[in-house]
Amino acid sequence: MRLTDLCHDLIKIPAKAGTIRVTGLAVDSTRVKDGDIFFAIAGNQYDGRDFIKNAIGAGAVAIITGSTPLAQSLITMTNCAKIPILQCENPRHIMAQMAARVWPSQPGIVAAVTGTNGKTSTTEFLRQLWQRATWQAVAVGTLGVTGTDMIKADGAILSLPPLTTPDSISLHGAIAPLAKAGVTHLALEASSHGLSQYRLDGMNIHLAAFTNLSRDHLDHHADMDAYFAAKIRLFTELLSEGGCAAINLDDPYSAAIIEALKDRAIVVKTFGYAENADFHITSITPAGDGLNMRVIYNGHSWDIPLALSGTFQAINALTAAVMGYLGGLPLHDSLGALPYLKAAPGRMQTVHGHPKGARVVVDYAHTPDALAAALSALRPEASGKLFVIFGCGGERDPGKRKMMGQVACQIADHVIVTDDNPRNEDPTAIRSSILNVCDSAVEIVPREKAIATALAQLDAGDVLLIAGKGHETGQLIGNETLPFDDAALASNRLRAMHEAK
Repeated sequence: MRLTDLCHDLIKIPAKAGTIRVTGLAVDSTRVKDGDIFFAIAGNQYDGRDFIKNAIGAGAVAIITGSTPLAQSLITMTNCAKIPILQCENPRHIMAQMAARVWPSQPGIVAAVTGTNGKTSTTEFLRQLWQRATWQAVAVGTLGVTGTDMIKADGAILSLPPLTTPDSISLHGAIAPLAKAGVTHLALEASSHGLSQYRLDGMNIHLAAFTNLSRDHLDHHADMDAYFAAKIRLFTELLSEGGCAAINLDDPYSAAIIEALKDRAIVVKTFGYAENADFHITSITPAGDGLNMRVIYNGHSWDIPLALSGTFQAINALTAAVMGYLGGLPLHDSLGALPYLKAAPGRMQTVHGHPKGARVVVDYAHTPDALAAALSALRPEASGKLFVIFGCGGERDPGKRKMMGQVACQIADHVIVTDDNPRNEDPTAIRSSILNVCDSAVEIVPREKAIATALAQLDAGDVLLIAGKGHETGQLIGNETLPFDDAALASNRLRAMHEAK
């Protein structure tokens, strides 16, 4: 592809540079190959301009960067190397649009889910519903790429990093071969970071869903208004005209999204406990090892058994069903398949096998609202006592630590405070900020000791929530990532308890 074709209507280029042949794109200088355009973008920790020399040495044929003035040394270097350096107001947006041109293949149906909580479960549930309908479907997000076991294609397509929303080059570069391999349906997590950094731009998004909005990522966004502004981009700028939106009517922010869509040709369906929701939830009740959910749509009542833990997981399942319906699944297939759903790893994931029959659940809840939702959802399922183990991540929003401590002490019967991912922050200080607002909590470190201690204390009817890390298989301590998996550790400990009987 010529540079002039790739840049057409996106960015001005010198006439003499138009015939340059481009073979790929890169935003990481260590991944630049011969023929690539290198995007020198300023990030939170590094400035891509500092790596332009490395990119040119690796074979970059052009540089695209922001509009701030260039250092003379940089101009001299690129001129000497005869490499054009192109400036624009929004290089991330340009990068996404170009990625869509380099890798134009996309599945016929693309769905995106945004919200503070529920993105991973909802996209995974939607993928399962689609695959149950025998459609080739994958989900992309925090868990990486799921659903590819049905696809016969080059293993390189599985290399997408497990990020909530990967950068646009990684995303388009992974999705194109998936589409060519026969994937017709794609479910994406749309994080606030990804939306504010234009990572999903260039995607043909036909379905969008809003789950909820609560305090999170305020280390990245200035305030809740900025956080919501990033989220609403999915509906106002990225959702294709003629597409469909599923909105949680119970969330206060839903009204603003619905208002923003009123002048667009978008089909909107709402869901929730609100009586005026299109899909009206009348009840979600515990039933054995799962839940029963009753939903009314168009005057017809549906009683749906679910093999899931936690009321909000039932709502996530309904969100997926509404999206499936909007995307072409008959209603009886979309709602009727919900009993067959399996929880995503680390999302209200039950760890079976406690010797006394207690329930053990691992969940990714790492915000005040998510922890409150998880504990509140499990409270009706505990005929005995409700235990919780959690900590807070280092070098992240410190304001939520006190809030999470208050939530835990208000809802749970027994609270164990331990380490999450302390990173380079003093873990003792992190724990202290939680313990200061939760006098009844017990401090146990390291995390594996906290889990083992709690499991040993459980009796029949008790429920233990191990919160914070969910699907993660590593613990970030200092500059190291040490192997750690809450679910695997709990499972191994339960096995040892059985053997010791």
